[in-house]
Amino acid sequence: MPALRLHLLVCLMLLPLVSIAGDSERGRELAWQYRCMTCHGVEGRTKDPRYPRLAGQQPLYIIDRLEYFQAEIEPFNEMNGHARPLTAEMKRDLAAYFSEQRL
Repeated sequence: MPALRLHLLVCLMLLPLVSIAGDSERGRELAWQYRCMTCHGVEGRTKDPRYPRLAGQQPLYIIDRLEYFQAEIEPFNEMNGHARPLTAEMKRDLAAYFSEQRL
């Protein structure tokens, strides 16, 4: 019985990872399509201190930030317009791509 409980606990802990898994190749295409590289640099490694580095960030962090911008919590933030058209799948794909990039 303890082994079953442990197995269930592990499954529950991994559940969020399943729901955020994205297609990093599609994310790469989206990053170019939506011109993320203009501000965040090629492969998410910006040299401009005004913009955050996306390379190597945790996928949940990237998704959370995109949802924050979609909610327009900061009126007039330039990212609001960039994030607005993204679907949940697109956000997962972008997060997968940028999280896999080396620092």
